Amino acid sequence: MAVDENALQSRYNLVNLSVSSSTQISSRTSAVAKHLESNGEEGKTNIVALTAASKAASKLISIAEIAKRDFVAKGEKIFQYNALSSKMVEMPRKPQHKLGDDADESDDAFEVMGEKEDEGMIKRKVPVLTIYIAKTPVKELKTAYGEQT
Repeated sequence: MAVDENALQSRYNLVNLSVSSSTQISSRTSAVAKHLESNGEEGKTNIVALTAASKAASKLISIAEIAKRDFVAKGEKIFQYNALSSKMVEMPRKPQHKLGDDADESDDAFEVMGEKEDEGMIKRKVPVLTIYIAKTPVKELKTAYGEQT
């Protein structure tokens, strides 16, 4: 059950931050702290949504845990909601493995046909992890994903 991002944006001060393999942990951790500590517009609760594809999920978890640890050290309570989804991505097809030198010589009798253009790319669903962090409980996220404090 996915949460409508537009509904969250209208009721809360939602900030989306993406994490990639080249993202520095310290910069994202400080950005999370800055957004959560700032005063929300019109008294809205601040929520930070950290999103990463599967290759950067471990870095995303590290950022979330470091940010939570910093708030807990100050004596503040933090609420975390974890969402797992997927997105379609076009990836280059892996090249076919060529046979070694000990392969049969009879393969030389066959001519290799050219590749089809559409065979160069394949579509795959890539897992995406999103971690929502807030200083107050968020009912919509709790019902959709459960709550972790």
